[in-house]
Amino acid sequence: MTTRKVELGAPSLTGKEAKTLVAQVFAEAKYPLKVQVTNLMPRDVSFPEVDGLFLRHCASDKGCQAVVLVDSHDKLQRLASSVVQIAELNRYPSALVIEEVPVAEQPKGKGTKAQTAAKDQG
Repeated sequence: MTTRKVELGAPSLTGKEAKTLVAQVFAEAKYPLKVQVTNLMPRDVSFPEVDGLFLRHCASDKGCQAVVLVDSHDKLQRLASSVVQIAELNRYPSALVIEEVPVAEQPKGKGTKAQTAAKDQG
């Protein structure tokens, strides 16, 4: 299975629209979808579109990556929209990477989104 991965940045610098890019890459994804999100920006960021998604500065030793569950394609699109708005305002050609976690790496036990994210970060 090929993992889905998208790198988001300022559309004026990359020439790529986030909505189209995310729609193409994650078109066949099944939700809820477990993804690893990596901050490439030189700032801490928080995205309320996804429960528990707070990322540290890209140069931080810990916390610049998080594994979270995304409930729906709509929420993934809203997350991408927020990211590119920040990237555009700050002129970041690379802001964030969203990569699907392969099914083999996903835990089989049930838990809340926050518990699952905490286990993956710990």
